[in-house]
Amino acid sequence: MKYGHVYWIIGLAGAGKTTIGKLLYRKLKTIRPNVVFLDGDMLRVVFGNTAGHSLKERKQLAMKYSGLCKMLSEQGIDVVCATISLFKEVHAFNRENIANYYEIFVECSMEELIKRDQKGIYSKALKGEMDNVIGINLPYDKPEKCDLVIDNTNKDALEEKVKKIIRLITDK
Repeated sequence: MKYGHVYWIIGLAGAGKTTIGKLLYRKLKTIRPNVVFLDGDMLRVVFGNTAGHSLKERKQLAMKYSGLCKMLSEQGIDVVCATISLFKEVHAFNRENIANYYEIFVECSMEELIKRDQKGIYSKALKGEMDNVIGINLPYDKPEKCDLVIDNTNKDALEEKVKKIIRLITDK
């Protein structure tokens, strides 16, 4: 059986996971027949928006995303999944249970994330108006064994960043 590839694109809110993931998806569609793009915000809605934002709830949701990616890859579908999911337990599960798993960490300085703050979550968390914001009042596990780290503090050279991800499969 030929398994699909899973590109697990992780990072803090506003780091550029979705932007990089969508571009990767578009590039992969030109060279691979079956590719889907999943985004954490979109998946929350698909799963009924019932999970909260506590650390425990986030981990449970991340495990659901992992299970979905595993199921799709076992059907020969490549999956680009852009999600915060910064939990060692989830990464370990993925590495152990998903064939052709690639972990890509989109790194961005906190200073830049606060400047971008597209959803207003960092500013609200810093003012004490919002709890459960990863990187501000919730800890996160910076990945230690990821296949690729992409510094996206400067939102530049996106094409080159995506080419680095694609080289993961061509180099193996």
